[in-house]
Amino acid sequence: MGFKQMSRPISGSKGTGKSTGAGNTSASAVVTRTAKTATKQPAKASNLEAKTEAKSTAREAFLKKIQICMNTYNYADESTDVKGKSERIAAVNDLQSLLSDQKAVISNIIPSLEVVMNMIEKNIFRPLPNKKKSTSLGMSETGIEQEEQVDPSWPHLQGVYEFFLQLILNEAVDVKGMKGFITPQFIQGFLELFDSEENYERDYLKNILHKLYAKLVPRRKMIRKAINDSFLSLIHENHKFNGAAELLDILAAIISGFAVPLREEHILFFKLIIIPLHKVQTCQFFFEQLLRCSMLFLSKDRTLAIPLLQGILKYWPFANYLKETLFLTELLEILEVCETDKISFLIPKLFKRLIKCISGNHLQIADKAMCFFENDFFLSILKMYKEVAFPMLVPVIVKLAETHWHNILQESLIALKTILKEIDPYAFDQALNLDPAKKKELRIEQDMEERKRLDDKWVKLTTEVKKKNPTFVEPDTPFTIKHLVCSYNELYAKIYDKEKYVNLQSSLTHSQLNSCLLYTSDAADERSSVDLGGRRILKKK
Repeated sequence: MGFKQMSRPISGSKGTGKSTGAGNTSASAVVTRTAKTATKQPAKASNLEAKTEAKSTAREAFLKKIQICMNTYNYADESTDVKGKSERIAAVNDLQSLLSDQKAVISNIIPSLEVVMNMIEKNIFRPLPNKKKSTSLGMSETGIEQEEQVDPSWPHLQGVYEFFLQLILNEAVDVKGMKGFITPQFIQGFLELFDSEENYERDYLKNILHKLYAKLVPRRKMIRKAINDSFLSLIHENHKFNGAAELLDILAAIISGFAVPLREEHILFFKLIIIPLHKVQTCQFFFEQLLRCSMLFLSKDRTLAIPLLQGILKYWPFANYLKETLFLTELLEILEVCETDKISFLIPKLFKRLIKCISGNHLQIADKAMCFFENDFFLSILKMYKEVAFPMLVPVIVKLAETHWHNILQESLIALKTILKEIDPYAFDQALNLDPAKKKELRIEQDMEERKRLDDKWVKLTTEVKKKNPTFVEPDTPFTIKHLVCSYNELYAKIYDKEKYVNLQSSLTHSQLNSCLLYTSDAADERSSVDLGGRRILKKK
């Protein structure tokens, strides 16, 4: 069977004809496909060339816009280079719109990231204008709000900042591609821009730095170190930095993410940066952010409340009622967090400071200090340490309840006197009947006789120095008739905190009596806490 099937005839007129026709059809089909393929290949090649040419054209247009954005002009004069300025703004807007197209980002921006970063650096790294500093006084100096001046270059820079921010947020720009441009030099120059007086610019800087910190994990330690250096410069050198509040906002977000227990470097940052920032003369401008950072640290570690409390008492402001009010606010918040059984060594300083605030001449400070005794937690501290607090507190409160010049505050003092008596009547009576030696030890202010003795000693020492060195020039010292306000002088260390009650009628002329400077509070216990940042001008009638 198999042989017969294989020997079936395959040739013949019919079979041969059919086979030949099929072969001809197959051959023609091959020829047709070959022709079509030959036709498609030039079409594909032309399409590829067109796409390549389009990409090249788009890239050239992109680079041209980058070049236009690098041009700088005199923005203070609106009448010059009007066309160039308008072209520059249009180019910046076009660059921003490119970021919404991921294909354009991948094909144009990422391959040219170095050129893009050069353009950004050339725009934002510039000498900061200081017109506000030289032409206007701040709110704190005049009491009248000044009209805010806008940097004329800001409308031309805002687009660049927005482009940079959106570039960082873009998912196509990865960490590996970006971190090579975020060098220590870049971060240092970027942080210097925070001193700008333009509020909108500082907001952009804050957002950009925060996003860089979140995205570039390998650069986080470097960014934290650069921020630390900026604050150290503010504390020990400059004493004024416009961007302190914005940097503290960033730090608050960083601190909230710290793991517990805190690492040693974070504790050092708290002790070397956060606490000393309280002594900066301009800290009232960033106090809200500073308080937030302080309390975030205490929420991570309650034991840090003790060094913070020590720092607050050490750097207590002098002759600056606004800062004193802020310090009192923070002091009460710290006391509510700290462990009361561990602050016994600070109780004398704490109550001495509160008594000085209550007995001071400034009504707002005295009223704020009185609010402490409305707090249940503080009253528990008072009851716990009444043996130390009552001898200092009770005599002053009893005296002020009888003699205070303000009626409303006097009523509060009478109520406080009653509260103290109810806490412990025996300790209250004992505090009013202290022997003279104990009274002198616990007193808050020096008496006139001791102050006069110290004044005479100072004059004697000065006279002896002049005899030995004729070229000696007596340094400017505070609380003298000639120099009521001046910088702290270390030679005056023993009596720097005295207040002189001078008979102005006999020592000053009638014209000088019309206006004189008076301090509103006593000096703090520590020399480093002296702050001559504020004073009150009283008109003598």
